Amino acid sequence: MHIIQKEENKYIEVKKKRREEKKKRKRSATADEVIYIFEKILEGWKTIRIYNTLIQLNPKSNISKKNVENISTGNSKVYESELSVERFLYYKELREKVYKFHLI
Repeated sequence: MHIIQKEENKYIEVKKKRREEKKKRKRSATADEVIYIFEKILEGWKTIRIYNTLIQLNPKSNISKKNVENISTGNSKVYESELSVERFLYYKELREKVYKFHLI
């Protein structure tokens, strides 16, 4: 019985990691770009300006204008594995502020 539990836990962990990778690819923005978008939204920037700035800063970025719009609502998950502990806490704080910003 204990062996079955270990296998099940291993399967769940692999599934979680696979799902995380898929969502990161779909997001098409790095964790730092997500944080940048949140910061600029809170400063009152429009999404087109954020998108143009990101493309100018990193021409090889895979981000699209639609992705910037989606992320700007706070509806974008960054995983702990992508950032340092301090940076991840900062991201969570920013995300809460962005949610509140859109409720106003």
